[in-house]
Amino acid sequence: MGRQFTKPAKAKTADGVRAPAPHVEMTVRGIRVELLRKEIKNLHLRVYPPDGRVRISAPRNLPISSVVEMIEQRIEWIQAQQLRVSGTVKRLEYQDGETHWFGGSPFRLRVIENAGRANVEIAEPGIIELRTRQICSDEERRKLLESWYRGQVRLRAAPMFERWTEVLGVEVREWRIRKMSTRWGSCNVRERRIWLSLDLSRKSDECLEYVVVHELVHLLEPGHGPRFVARMDRAISNWRDLKRKLNALT
Repeated sequence: MGRQFTKPAKAKTADGVRAPAPHVEMTVRGIRVELLRKEIKNLHLRVYPPDGRVRISAPRNLPISSVVEMIEQRIEWIQAQQLRVSGTVKRLEYQDGETHWFGGSPFRLRVIENAGRANVEIAEPGIIELRTRQICSDEERRKLLESWYRGQVRLRAAPMFERWTEVLGVEVREWRIRKMSTRWGSCNVRERRIWLSLDLSRKSDECLEYVVVHELVHLLEPGHGPRFVARMDRAISNWRDLKRKLNALT
């Protein structure tokens, strides 16, 4: 599909050369994108709730063609995030019988109310069992499950970090898990710190491993340029397929 741009504001540098407009709105393959020019080195793409607004921040002198190319490469991810943040994906209520995705497969949530200690476990294939006290709010059930999900992501990701730091020859100072609304992971290269999204609990091991490797490779190549792609190709040859699978709605 064609690309449409609003007329950018005119701007010139001190020597009279026209500089890239600081704020441009454009449509790429049917998706409206707000482009902000900043004094940064890398592109940053965000999808914001509640309406799925898309914003990309780009270096001031980066050609618009490179910006558009990056957006086109991430169209599927953008669409998936727009559905998620806009509420099109069913909101979980943490009730008995509800379907939860875990490890790439659907599970039925079984809520058992008793007077004992709260606990979450896979009681049998396809069943996540949540035991609570008799009076337990939806919010308390959510916190119990999210705490369990967090622990499961950590258990699954730990051996992946151990393996891939050795394979890639990199060192991570620390890695953590947190709720992230628009990303599956992030890497602070200077601090050598990696964050994983709590929502990775829903995804398969191969998708989780792709995110771990992706963020570790950023310690070697901060951007997403040809050298980053080449390193990903050497590490995981089917990473593009895993990326598409990761951004599916389930």
